[in-house]
Amino acid sequence: MREEIIDIGKRTCHIITTDSEPQCVLVKPLCSFERRLLLHECALIEQEAGKGFAMYTFEVEEAELWKDRVGELLTYIENSLIATITARHAHLPLVVGGYSLGGLFALWMTTRTPIFDAVAACSPSLWMQGWEEYYEAHPSKAKYIYMSLGKKEEKTNKMPFKLVGDICRRQHQRHIAEVGEDHCHLQWHEGDHFTDSELRKAKGFAWCITKTTTHTDSTDSTRKI
Repeated sequence: MREEIIDIGKRTCHIITTDSEPQCVLVKPLCSFERRLLLHECALIEQEAGKGFAMYTFEVEEAELWKDRVGELLTYIENSLIATITARHAHLPLVVGGYSLGGLFALWMTTRTPIFDAVAACSPSLWMQGWEEYYEAHPSKAKYIYMSLGKKEEKTNKMPFKLVGDICRRQHQRHIAEVGEDHCHLQWHEGDHFTDSELRKAKGFAWCITKTTTHTDSTDSTRKI
C-alpha cells in the first residue's frame, strides 16, 4: 500500500493506493483526528472488500463541513479533485464517504452532483436542523447508499442527538423507495458514536466497493461532469 501526499487545488491531499490493481476510487474529507489512522483504515477496507482501490482524501477543518461552507468543498471536488482522479483513474466507479459530520457531508454531496456511484455515510450527523426537509426536496443521485449507526448513539437525553436513530431509520426507508433494497443498506454497530470508527468506515467503503464493482449497471462516474 502506497501513500502520496500532494497539493491539489491548493489543498493537501493524501492518495492511498493498494498494491493490487485499483477497481474503485474512494473520496473522503480528512479531519485532523483521522490522519494518523488513515493507513490503518485503508488496510481494513482492503481486508473487508478483498479488492484493490485508490483513496483520495483531502484535508479539511471541521468548520468547512457545516452548511454555510460546504459549497466551497463541492466546488473544490468538482473543479480540482475530480480532474486529478480522471487523469489517473478515468474508468473506475467513484465512491464518496465520511464519518460523523463527514458522513452527512458525503450524503449531501450526492444530492448536489451525480458524479458519485455510491456513498458511505457512517454515523452521519442527520440530527442537523433542516436535514430531513432538505433531503425530501433533494434526494440522493447515487445508485448505492450505505449508512451506519452505533446502537447507543440514540440512547441519550441530549437533544438533538437522541433523534438520530429515528431520523436514520426514516432516511433508510427513503433510500429503499428511491433505489431499492438491494442498492441500500443500514448497518447497526455495537457501541456509541466513537466506537471502532475506522472499522465502521472500512465496512461502509467495502460495501460500496463490492456493489460498484460487481453490478453491471455501474457507470463511469467521471464522465458525468
